Amino acid sequence: MNYEMWIFGIIATLMGIFTSYILYLSKTTENPLRKITTYILLAMMNGMFLGPAIYYSGIVSLSLEDMVVASAGLMALELIYPLILFVRSIEQEDAKVSINIPIIIFLTIFDEFLMSLDFNSILLSRTMLDVYGSNLLQLISHTISSLWFIFPMALEMGLTAMLTLKKEDRFPIIFIIFQSFIMFFTPTAIQNATWAGVSIFAGGALMTVLLIFVFETLYRDNAVRKKFSSYMLEILLIYGVMMAGVMIFQYDSRVIVVSLAILLEMIVYLNSILRKDYFHDGGKVYWLADRKWSTFFLIDIFVAEFAMGATFDFQYYGTSFFVNSLGLATFSGNIFSIIPEFFYNTVIFVGGITGSSWFLIMMGFEMGSLVVFKILKTRELENRIRLGLMIAAYGVYSILIPSFIVTNSRIYPFLGWSMGIGTGGGLAPALIIPMLLTYVVSGSLSLLFGARQLCSVFCTAPLMYQGTFYNSMKKFNRTTPTAKTLSTGGERNLVYRVVSLTIYTSLGIAAFFSFLYHYHYIDYSIYGTDPLFFVYIILFDIMWYAVFLTMPYFGNYGCINTGYCHWGNFNRFVGKHGLFKLKVKDSSQCVSCETKDCALACPVGLSTQPGSFISDGQFKNSRCVGVGDCVEACPYENIFFYDVRNFLKEKVVKKDSD
Repeated sequence: MNYEMWIFGIIATLMGIFTSYILYLSKTTENPLRKITTYILLAMMNGMFLGPAIYYSGIVSLSLEDMVVASAGLMALELIYPLILFVRSIEQEDAKVSINIPIIIFLTIFDEFLMSLDFNSILLSRTMLDVYGSNLLQLISHTISSLWFIFPMALEMGLTAMLTLKKEDRFPIIFIIFQSFIMFFTPTAIQNATWAGVSIFAGGALMTVLLIFVFETLYRDNAVRKKFSSYMLEILLIYGVMMAGVMIFQYDSRVIVVSLAILLEMIVYLNSILRKDYFHDGGKVYWLADRKWSTFFLIDIFVAEFAMGATFDFQYYGTSFFVNSLGLATFSGNIFSIIPEFFYNTVIFVGGITGSSWFLIMMGFEMGSLVVFKILKTRELENRIRLGLMIAAYGVYSILIPSFIVTNSRIYPFLGWSMGIGTGGGLAPALIIPMLLTYVVSGSLSLLFGARQLCSVFCTAPLMYQGTFYNSMKKFNRTTPTAKTLSTGGERNLVYRVVSLTIYTSLGIAAFFSFLYHYHYIDYSIYGTDPLFFVYIILFDIMWYAVFLTMPYFGNYGCINTGYCHWGNFNRFVGKHGLFKLKVKDSSQCVSCETKDCALACPVGLSTQPGSFISDGQFKNSRCVGVGDCVEACPYENIFFYDVRNFLKEKVVKKDSD
């Protein structure tokens, strides 16, 4: 068996290299004869593998000699089309031979499919009818998800990109090479528990690095070729399908969705790589000026990240254990019972993933890397320190302690209750004191350092908003009508008032029922889940991502500008009466400033800083969360933060002077 595997491995590798060269010729050659040759070579390989496929299918009884004759006959039939092209090119000397891309795609994929089918049949020493019976769909999906299909295709993808793309196509080349490695680490390729574990985490890590590369490249270049921008959206959406397929594979070993994703990815890839100058045509997409593209991009990214986080959770905890721990409702009764049960299960499953440790770890690496890039570009030491503290707080306070160190973080103030009421669970008697202490601790910090202690350090949202790529989306605050209205209207805006009132009311009502439930005044829960905790999951483990993903329409830091975050509202209200403010060293410098860069840099859209600096020498606003972009943007290094530290220094200096 090992001998056969080595032989087949060598054949598959050689075929991958050979096919890559054929695809290279298909795209680059202008010689009519060479173009026709590509058809001939693909057709020959097709016929070579089709005969054994029929032989091992068991549908027709053939001897080995008959199989060879059948292969030759099929090969001859498939050569008819390229021969017609050849004759036509001879009869008409100036006739152009164009590549029929759909045919090339079909032949390429079908060749790999047949090779996988043949090799699996030989290694199993059984006919396909014995293995799969009449289930054609299962036969196809298992053949495509096999290593004999996946590994050669991954090799072809990488080699073809390096052969056909030009040196200036750095972005597409790196993107596609990552694709080839990610495809290589498909968990279904080898039916082995060790491979499944290694491939899931290795493939997820590669995908995370790819996304970081894409984010940083988009941030740096501000534009991407139109055709390649469409290609990225398609591939990222397919990755979402792929990760969903891996989840299904982990749960019940079905490979049909994984196979579909592999097939779609190869079709999209081959259709793009075979077209001449495909990645150069169609102009450019300036993504900060294209709300539609940016929104689709963010949604694609989130779908892939969500499914990838779920695969990590399934692999680390065990699929059955993780699913059972969610406490999903059992479907029963009529349609009127099933609909609410389906809604409940959807909320619990989605919230269970977005709030899970591995999803947060993956997001931390991805978003944290963008924050590191921002630190490298940051001038002010205090901003660099705050960004570093934000990364550390996310890792320690949001992941390490509550997920891996403290077994029941709900009982600890400001840990299990990091977003106030609802975070740690219901309004149970034993949890009321920790919850109230959380408000005291967080409120005290906001009085001393401003709401930035939450909105720019402890909360998980800042890590997502303040990396290079996502921070640049603050431009939508000024260019999108809705975002401009939200960011300039502040608390007076009708949307802000309605949204914040709705959030507070829903949590208050849910808290009331939760209180009665835990004190046994009522016997009511939502399929075993506390009402307050259920509402919290809907609002902050699910709907908050809708706010984040619609930044191109509702602006950066939508959680602040829409009044969505009740916890941020509380801390900003307290901070409004505290010590934190922005001050300038010299007000006259602001008078002569022509650019007013501080107003343009604010991620929440505050634009009145220059006037306040000129008239009062300081700026204080409840929506200011101390991100520090205005401090960084000031060309004269004139703006600085003022909080309890400055206050104490002034007291000491005054005391010494007295």
